[in-house]
Amino acid sequence: MKKVILLYVSLFLITSCVSKVALSPEYWKTPSKVGVFVNVNKPHKFKEGSQGLLDMAVTSGDKYQEALDLIGQQIQPKDELVNLYSDILKSKGKEIVIVNETFDPKTAQKFKGNKQEGKKYSVYDFSNLKDKYNIDELLFINVDYGFMISYYGMIETGKSAYFSANTNLINLADQSLALANFNAKSNPLKKWKDNNYEASVNGVNSAYQQVKELEKTAVLK
Repeated sequence: MKKVILLYVSLFLITSCVSKVALSPEYWKTPSKVGVFVNVNKPHKFKEGSQGLLDMAVTSGDKYQEALDLIGQQIQPKDELVNLYSDILKSKGKEIVIVNETFDPKTAQKFKGNKQEGKKYSVYDFSNLKDKYNIDELLFINVDYGFMISYYGMIETGKSAYFSANTNLINLADQSLALANFNAKSNPLKKWKDNNYEASVNGVNSAYQQVKELEKTAVLK
């Protein structure tokens, strides 16, 4: 069977998976009200490597579910991340509003408005939040974490503790991106089951701390 290369780093991407958008220094010179929206997905098993459709079906078991449930119980990064991004924006003179919404990429409305040449735009349309929260921009952070499993066909070749943050600062007037950044870390695991998945939990937490430090730099630039 012909193999296809698959990389499941995230269940969805809010912006282009190729381009990044650097934050202009001019951004900090204009007062604005920013909504901070951190969306943390449940811990998942992600895949990378060479697999065909049959291989995917065979390797879709739930042997990692117990560990993922424990990781979700012990690592709940939302509140800490909300505080992290809010503190950074406040330190730069921005007014902050915490956005409490649910986000489902399957039902979320995609942006279909006009696009100006030279600008990058959010895949999804968050314009309804502008009036609802009385905000000018939205800092949307999508978080994925759990296990990254490497495969060659049906053969598992390795596993890592995984954490990623996809960060986008969106101008709600036109859905253009003032900032687009993606950070991810993977920590290889060997004895992932030992001591009630202690190494797995610690590995994911370590990846989280690494990404958190990278995010501080990304937003401050």
